[in-house]
Amino acid sequence: SVADGLQSTGFDDPYGLCMYRSAQSQKVYVFVNQGDGQMRQWELMPTSAGKVRTKLVRNLPFKTQVEGCVADDERGMLYTGEENVGIWREGAEPRGGPARSMMAAVADNPALKDDMEGLGLYALEGGKGYLIASSQGNDSYVVLDAAPPYADRGAFRVGVNAEAGIDGASETDGLDVTSASLGGPFAQGMLVVQDGRKRMPEQSQNYKYIPWAEVAKTLNLP
Repeated sequence: SVADGLQSTGFDDPYGLCMYRSAQSQKVYVFVNQGDGQMRQWELMPTSAGKVRTKLVRNLPFKTQVEGCVADDERGMLYTGEENVGIWREGAEPRGGPARSMMAAVADNPALKDDMEGLGLYALEGGKGYLIASSQGNDSYVVLDAAPPYADRGAFRVGVNAEAGIDGASETDGLDVTSASLGGPFAQGMLVVQDGRKRMPEQSQNYKYIPWAEVAKTLNLP
């Protein structure tokens, strides 16, 4: 552990967590939220002994339950999923930056089915890339442009690979994605999703690894 003693969130039931490194200051932050809509931002500060302390820098309350979040280091943006409402965007810097605004509302997008859960950022150069969200209510994943005007690129499901004996993915809470080349089928990056209901065989939940090239091909992404 690198923590300089217990670094309390002050929350009874921490739910979601994501991190942010500022391109302006090079400071590192962590966002944590819980089921009642509270969300806080802490700066991670090194000590002379090589440990890390936290300093609360901002409260970001929501009206209802939030969980998934992800920050865009290059653009300085924070994306947060309010489970029954939609995906919000706002500045990730503790002071200044864009005010909170709705990016994709459950009520306005047929592809989004609450609960909105995990969020991930497939980052590309020049602030481009894609935001991937777990639409748990219909066991699918929605892809949006990570740059204005945040176009909707479509949705997909993770199906069965019968030849390999791997079931699909459903009831996904968390996910993550990288655009880094990991070689072989993952040369264009990898999407990892939590599978909350494993079927082949019936076992505890696990994770599914999806080549980003398959996502790009399915949705015809540039």
